[in-house]
Amino acid sequence: MRSFGIDEKYITGDASWHDKFMAYAEMLPYAVGNPLYHWTHLELQRFFHIDTPLSPKTAEEIWSKANAMIAMGGFKPRDLIAKSNVACVFTTDDPADSLEYHKLIAEDKTFQTKVVPAFRPDKALGIELPAFIPWLKSLEERIGRKIETYTALEEALLERIAFFAEYGCKGSDHAFSYVPYAEATADEIEAIFQKGKKGETLTVLETDRYRTALLSTLAKEYARRAWAMELHIGPMRNNNKKMFEAIGPDTGFDSLDDREIAVPLSRFLDSLAYVDLLPKTILFTLNPKDNYVLGSMLGNFQNSDAPGKIQFGSGWWFNDNLDGMREQMKALGNLSILGKFVGMVTDSRSFLSYPRHEYFR
Repeated sequence: MRSFGIDEKYITGDASWHDKFMAYAEMLPYAVGNPLYHWTHLELQRFFHIDTPLSPKTAEEIWSKANAMIAMGGFKPRDLIAKSNVACVFTTDDPADSLEYHKLIAEDKTFQTKVVPAFRPDKALGIELPAFIPWLKSLEERIGRKIETYTALEEALLERIAFFAEYGCKGSDHAFSYVPYAEATADEIEAIFQKGKKGETLTVLETDRYRTALLSTLAKEYARRAWAMELHIGPMRNNNKKMFEAIGPDTGFDSLDDREIAVPLSRFLDSLAYVDLLPKTILFTLNPKDNYVLGSMLGNFQNSDAPGKIQFGSGWWFNDNLDGMREQMKALGNLSILGKFVGMVTDSRSFLSYPRHEYFR
């Protein structure tokens, strides 16, 4: 919508939902080739039985028909999940989350879909960010004690992993602009943690050392618990400072990073495999230039623990389109075993997004 020149008022601003929908409909006919065009019409067809293409001429009719159907009921999240025949939903949850709603859902015998958490400790690894100190306080509140040392942080996170396991968690998810790998002594990591805890400025090397140490500790625990580890590599986030300050993160101002990942990724995976603590791993790249890097990396660390123990994740985010999906699967087929590919995930916060599986198929 921004590329079409639509004012921010109709995107994230205070315009009415009706006016935002009309602005979206004005843009959509020009977006042929973008997966949004296909997803939009799949959602209209599957959930609203509307086959009419969305455009400025049809927008009012579609708005009225869709809202009339919503008013009749059957469009709560549970209804949409059931209609879509969803067997399991994985939510990404911070280590400090209470998981209280997972408990309530698990106790509700009227809901058949399994809902389990996935461990997402990005805030724990983002020691250089302003959000680290308030996040650390939230973790302290959750576990009921102070975290004064790096060792105490590790212990707290391992405790939270055990808690997540009680709710059926079987995997973790991590996102990095690039793959950090820099070894350090225990004393060096402790000093870095103390600087981060005080909000002092950290060098890139210090940040990489901290992330390497903590991610290694977490990955080894995942292996002990037979969890899967997902590594999403390559987003360059919050590129527009003015818009970041105005409306915050995750609002459409991210793009692809192009830093090299082969050497640090190999060294990280090798450090785990050497001590027999490399968990089942799914490697995702946002930059398609690295398709062959990841596709060829798989074979370095496969073993008899499981067929396809190390996976090349499906086309993701900017690659979540026809070309991106095909190129990822072609690389996987050329370099590894396509028949053991785990496939795609919806990767969306929308309860109408399940037709994306049709797009993938």
